[in-house]
Amino acid sequence: MKFSQANLKFILLLFLLVNTTELFSQPVFNDSSPRLFLDYSFLESEFAIGKYVVGDLNELGFIRYNKNQMPVSRPTNDRMITLRSTFIIDSTTIGKDIYLVTLPYDYACRIYFNGVTISFRGNIKNGYTNRTHTTEKNLLSQDLIKYNQVNEIAFELYPKEGEVNPFGKSFISNARDANRYVFLRNLFGHNLIIALSICGIIFAVFFLFTYISRKDWNNLHYLFFASMNLFFIISYLNNFLAHNFANTFLIEKITRIGFPLFMFVGICFFVEYTDVIKRKKLFKAILALFYAPAIIMVLIPKTTTGVIAAFNSYPLVILIIGNFIMFFIALLFYIKVRNYSALFILLTISLNLFAGIYDGYIFAVLKTKPFVLLTPIAVFLINLIIFVVLIVDHSKSYHLTLAKSKELKSLNDKLEVTVEERTRKIKEYTRELQIANSTKDKFFSIIAHDLKNPFNTLIGYSEILKNNFEELTEDEILDNLNTIHTTSKSGYVLLDNLLQWAQTQTNQISFNPELIHLKSLVQDLIENLENQSQFKDIEIINSVAANHTINGDVNQLKTVLRNLINNAIKFTDRNGLIQIKSEEIGQNIAIIVKDTGTGISEDDLKNLFKIDKIFSTPGTNRETGSGLGLILCKEFVEKHGGKINVKSTVGVGSEFIVTIPLKN
Repeated sequence: MKFSQANLKFILLLFLLVNTTELFSQPVFNDSSPRLFLDYSFLESEFAIGKYVVGDLNELGFIRYNKNQMPVSRPTNDRMITLRSTFIIDSTTIGKDIYLVTLPYDYACRIYFNGVTISFRGNIKNGYTNRTHTTEKNLLSQDLIKYNQVNEIAFELYPKEGEVNPFGKSFISNARDANRYVFLRNLFGHNLIIALSICGIIFAVFFLFTYISRKDWNNLHYLFFASMNLFFIISYLNNFLAHNFANTFLIEKITRIGFPLFMFVGICFFVEYTDVIKRKKLFKAILALFYAPAIIMVLIPKTTTGVIAAFNSYPLVILIIGNFIMFFIALLFYIKVRNYSALFILLTISLNLFAGIYDGYIFAVLKTKPFVLLTPIAVFLINLIIFVVLIVDHSKSYHLTLAKSKELKSLNDKLEVTVEERTRKIKEYTRELQIANSTKDKFFSIIAHDLKNPFNTLIGYSEILKNNFEELTEDEILDNLNTIHTTSKSGYVLLDNLLQWAQTQTNQISFNPELIHLKSLVQDLIENLENQSQFKDIEIINSVAANHTINGDVNQLKTVLRNLINNAIKFTDRNGLIQIKSEEIGQNIAIIVKDTGTGISEDDLKNLFKIDKIFSTPGTNRETGSGLGLILCKEFVEKHGGKINVKSTVGVGSEFIVTIPLKN
């Protein structure tokens, strides 16, 4: 009897020991770490939609998934893949929301939590397993969670075309971490591509219209640039049209065709614009012979998998070669002209070359999806720099052509003018050309100095994220992203001023008057600039009369007042004061922006609104600017039939007065 009791105790102890070992051998999710990455076991079985296999993983034939690729042994029409991962959820998380976060994956699938379906993605009946491009989170219902016990996540994958793409990472996380991760991943993924594509549409339409309206059919670089932006958009259609594994076989094919077409027209643009290739037609014909097979290879396959496989062969190689061709053309162009526009083009082409190699390494070698896809950003920067360069060229060409036309008309009307008079006119025309060239050089110097700084910051911090991503903490990553975001906004404001000024030179900004409530307009601008003023503890007082309204273009007035208030913040010391008020003077409204800043010297006041004397002074906190803001203010105020004046005393402050007629 004693032996039996001892034996029973031994068996019970052994049972508890085995179960306890099994329990503590599982990874545990608790609040000490925001993420628990899951390891999966793999099983390939017959196709059975929604059939959840119950039983011991080893007995069912599951093996450890190595994350490299999906093995293939069954026919594509009778194949289901099951991935399972087990873990423990600690009881300290009771009452808290817990999420399963999944990176973009390449298969239609059903997701189970403890045997219950929590998500289903894809229409598997159409025969395709097209890709999704968003990172997603699924809430784990507290009714299904087994606290301090083994929980199970299972994925049933349906690769109807027999793909072998690796399955992306997934992890368990709390609500705060899951929301932030999914937001940032999607922001720098397909959301960013959508935003860049919208800009590409604007670029394409603008220069297609320019090419057609000028009727100068020999300027093919305008047409090629418009086509570059069009094919850039086409190249990333699948990033924002492929939703929930819809049947996007045709879109996938069009997308893959867009890449070689973009590269072809991009090289053609540089050939036409740089003029460093002597036999252009022959070069473009040879280029077409190389790129035509790439397009044909993508057109032949009849499945999505076939299209992707075809694209990853010869077409991908010819794209890489195309990047090097563009780089060498840009390098030859810079050696030839050695100006700022050529330098910026060379830098962005170099960035694109690096981005292509980096993204290719992430996709092809590491077989994963990067946190930030660099190639579309680099391509957009190429289009952006070219857009600015062509805008400047177009503006100067337009003014020179207009001046030449007027001059020729004057000469034709005065055929009897003396040689002395004609010589005087020629000298005057030469002086105007010199002024125009001086303005252009100043404009490029602004771009070279002020656009380079934000780009250097963006490249520097993105390199920190790229090289040290695994070593950085969440707060450090967020700080870097905040710096990138702030720098991007600063660069955008500068670029916006540059583009608006360029448009005013060609009279392309329309005047759309409407009734404007001044106090509300000023209040909105103060709130938008609140971060900058609070950083320096500057108080901004809105003393605009509540009953003052004006008939004007709201966008132009916003630009004027935003620049004036921003300058006041820039040149006012910490704990300073800025006051915006309005006065009715006869048939005019005067809007006054007064600050307690550093003031402006008499010499600088004389050149404040002259484009040929444009300058920029660092702010009290070493803030930088382009000097274009006040030039733009003067142009927009004059479009309203008004005037802008300034009173300033060094060390006391400045007072900018914008006077606009009540009736426009």
